[in-house]
Amino acid sequence: MKRTLILIAIAAAALTTSAQARNLKVASLSRPFVIRTTDTGAGFSVDFPIVGHVHGASTTFFTSLDITNNTAQPTDVDFFYTPADGSATRSGTFGTLQGFDDIHSDDFLQSLVDSGVITSNQADNSFGTLLLTFSNPSFIKGTEATAVARIYSFAAGTSGPTYGLSYRATPLHTDGAHSLASVARSTSGLVTNIGIENVGIDDSGNSVSAPITVRLSFFDPSTGTEVGTQPTFNLAQGQVIQINDVINNAGKNAFQLPPGTTSVIVFVDEIAGSSQISGYAVQKDIATNDGSFVLMQESKTPF
Repeated sequence: MKRTLILIAIAAAALTTSAQARNLKVASLSRPFVIRTTDTGAGFSVDFPIVGHVHGASTTFFTSLDITNNTAQPTDVDFFYTPADGSATRSGTFGTLQGFDDIHSDDFLQSLVDSGVITSNQADNSFGTLLLTFSNPSFIKGTEATAVARIYSFAAGTSGPTYGLSYRATPLHTDGAHSLASVARSTSGLVTNIGIENVGIDDSGNSVSAPITVRLSFFDPSTGTEVGTQPTFNLAQGQVIQINDVINNAGKNAFQLPPGTTSVIVFVDEIAGSSQISGYAVQKDIATNDGSFVLMQESKTPF
């Protein structure tokens, strides 16, 4: 009986150990990074419009990753990271995901540092976009694997409870978005940050190295009329920009919205270039740094 209990305890411990996600390991890529869309088969790529390690006004934001294989078939996972500041891109591989496997990183940029892909200075207060390619040729639907990012900060200090938000990377496909829309709100305790990304592929799924130009427009939902200016931004392939507190710009009101504006509908239209675009909106509590994240939805130009 005693021997049986010991064997059961050993088996339980083994099951507990095997249930843990593997830590993310980064290695150099011996082949060019390839973007693959769900429509063309032979694997697929997913897009994170923002990952980072960023110092805010009162805290630091980290990005954790979970990359999961939802099938019994193994697949290699390659990555391509594009810093928002225009510095050199980085590519590599996370190795092979076995069947029903998961790999995890508590701090993605720190994982790149630990592997020698970037320096600690390059990881400090940095953010950018991340593409992952699952190269198993039978992965054609975009559902065979999943990648989830959690952007979080500590409630106090550098450890303990956290505030965070999570989002799933979007599988890339042909005939993507070139116009986006989202609501933005700003109150005494809430701001909205907007992010815009040049995904870097055209509607056929081909890589596009040329930059794009996007234009922002603002509509007052109380009157249905356009307000403010129409600022434009140039984005290199894979680049993301984030406009913090889009309504007030930290009190600068750079887009000349009417005084007292608390809500606008923001449209983002690509006016030059051929790459697909993506975007997100984060409504952030100023006091706690707690944020709510949504991807901007595709929208045709309203005027």
